[in-house]
Amino acid sequence: MSLYPVSTALFLVVIFCLFQSWYFKKDFFSPLNVYCFTQCITLAISYFQLDRAMSDFHLYTWGVWLMGMLSFAGGCIVARLYAKSKLLSVQIMPATYPSQYNWNYHLMLSFVVFLIFMVGVYGVVSKVGSLIIFTESPAKWMTKYVDYGYYSLLFNSGPLCVLLFGVASFKKFNNITWVRRVAFAMVFITIAINLMAYPNRTSLFFNFGFFLIFVNYLYKRISPIVIASLLVIAIIAFITIGSLRDQYGGGSVQGKALDVVVELPYKYLANNYWNLDYVLNPPNDREIHPHTYGIDFFNGIFEYVMVSGAFRSSFNWDNAFNDRIQKVPGFNTVNYLWDVYKDFHLLGVLFLPFLSGLGLTVLHLRLCRPFTPRQILMYTYFIYFVGWWFFTSGYKQGIYCIWGMVIFVVSTVCSTKRLNLKPAAPALADPVVVDKVNEQEQA
Repeated sequence: MSLYPVSTALFLVVIFCLFQSWYFKKDFFSPLNVYCFTQCITLAISYFQLDRAMSDFHLYTWGVWLMGMLSFAGGCIVARLYAKSKLLSVQIMPATYPSQYNWNYHLMLSFVVFLIFMVGVYGVVSKVGSLIIFTESPAKWMTKYVDYGYYSLLFNSGPLCVLLFGVASFKKFNNITWVRRVAFAMVFITIAINLMAYPNRTSLFFNFGFFLIFVNYLYKRISPIVIASLLVIAIIAFITIGSLRDQYGGGSVQGKALDVVVELPYKYLANNYWNLDYVLNPPNDREIHPHTYGIDFFNGIFEYVMVSGAFRSSFNWDNAFNDRIQKVPGFNTVNYLWDVYKDFHLLGVLFLPFLSGLGLTVLHLRLCRPFTPRQILMYTYFIYFVGWWFFTSGYKQGIYCIWGMVIFVVSTVCSTKRLNLKPAAPALADPVVVDKVNEQEQA
């Protein structure tokens, strides 16, 4: 604790997130809990400073990071206080059958999306010669220098298929047995094809994350004790590998292999934060990136019509690979706060997380009464990105904007309304009119 005070403080926040979910029987996947948990645990691990590139945060970086967290928390708190003032429930409801939803249509449209995904897989095979996992050097075909064109948009959409099939896979939510069984099988078929066609970790995390959230809401609430146990196992494994590395020594073959096992996962997390500190406090003789004045904020919406690419080329902005913010070459990811900061400066850090927390909490409160497939699909989709915000801002990438539109369209087409065949109830008569009618009849 004395050697790593920052990591200790952040781990205490992580423990509090787990404890309050367990003790007060709250939903672990609520927006504020997910944000605090993921941001604190990843920064805590990064602050072990196993790599020299992860230096101490500047005071300005701490201010930006804390402002983002407090802003998001403010949006969540405002939404919950408003709900309580209206006497609305803030406890998650168990899943029930949606009475106005056509699961047959849903399965059919999910297969349409799956076939589009398979067109992307065909594009990979036509360029590579086989599925990437069966080639001699898979890494060769997974670099940014290999251009798959628009096929990349398709074969990277495997997690969208998992999302659509996954919501129909649970007995508590879908009472059509054959649809449920087919959808459940297609979840794992899609994951397998996705990993063989293009085995990148982003798709794997998406698939696992979406299905885990569905399990929490549609099958059985995941206990924080289970999550804490998995964390303890991961930490023990990490420390054990580190001890073995010291035992073998850095010069041996075993020692070098263990260096890779320990350092690569660490750098994968930590580079998000050392890059954030690097770009917020650039060297005096170097401009890292000009501010975009909010224009690049809409990159995801206009990416595939070439509008955003023209702006980036004209104004010399970085592309999605963040070429100019790499403190260490090859490690180019950065916390979502950098995207917010370069678009809107501190005003963005203050207001965008607030609006995100407000909107997500409103969507989370919809799950506190009988919820529809659209509501659980949208919440699962967006809350995953909150957990992934230490890594990337999904709204800046066109593929994820398209996924959101597909989810909305599919869930809208499959929503049906019962026909009201009962005659409308007669309107209540005005007493004054009734009296006049009676007088006329008597006359």
